[in-house]
Amino acid sequence: QIAGSRAENMVGSLGYNIFFAISNSSKSGGLGIFWNDEIKLEVVGYSEYHIDVQVDGLMESRVRFTFVYGEAQVSERYKTWNMLTGIVGTGSVPWAVIGDFNEVLQAHEHDGVNNRSQAQMDAFRDALDICGLSDIGYKGLNWTFEKKVAGGTYTRVRLDRCVANAEFILAYPEAVVEHKPAATSDHVPLLLNISGVRACKRGP
Repeated sequence: QIAGSRAENMVGSLGYNIFFAISNSSKSGGLGIFWNDEIKLEVVGYSEYHIDVQVDGLMESRVRFTFVYGEAQVSERYKTWNMLTGIVGTGSVPWAVIGDFNEVLQAHEHDGVNNRSQAQMDAFRDALDICGLSDIGYKGLNWTFEKKVAGGTYTRVRLDRCVANAEFILAYPEAVVEHKPAATSDHVPLLLNISGVRACKRGP
């Protein structure tokens, strides 16, 4: 997640020449994506919770990626799920959704205080079911977010993930997400490797 002005300052230093960013009204910033002009990428939709793109020429067929930053407030999280179910579409294009969903699918994905309610997890699962999306798994640490809490212990949660539709999973059966080491963020970066083609999600 990244604010628009910061994205503009970073695009060259990261080795890219094109970026698209949206600011979020909250203190947590927003979303930004970076790419080079040899990649045929079109931004087809966006909101404070997502950036939706289509990429041609990356692989044999068009691929759709949606980058997500889930609502932080539990009482407002339904807005993220409404966004997802609202953009699902009816096509058969391979589709992957990657980012910080701010929610878990299973109770064991939250280790520490303030456990998730069953209703929270069910709402996330229902949204993925409606969209025909499933988790593609990962390599590395079992969590993507870490916060130190009172008493010197940690809460560790798998908030960040990649989910995909059946067409994506069939087209790219070797696709894998790696949880990479974080330098300064409390979220770990995700690296999505699709048969040698890489896309990544950085921490805030």
